[in-house]
Amino acid sequence: MNTSEQPTAMSQRIQEGLDAAYENMLAFKRYKKTPVVIVREGKVVEVSPDELPSSRSKAA
Repeated sequence: MNTSEQPTAMSQRIQEGLDAAYENMLAFKRYKKTPVVIVREGKVVEVSPDELPSSRSKAA
């Protein structure tokens, strides 16, 4: 792998790790039946994990 390809491969691996962490967080929140706290339109709101898209649907 040359140096010009390295950031792209590293970025891909980082994105895959972030997607896996996001899916694990949603699964945990569903299991515990607790909301996910996000910022929406400049306000902090609680949202059901079922209302948020999975990382698989975000990639499509």
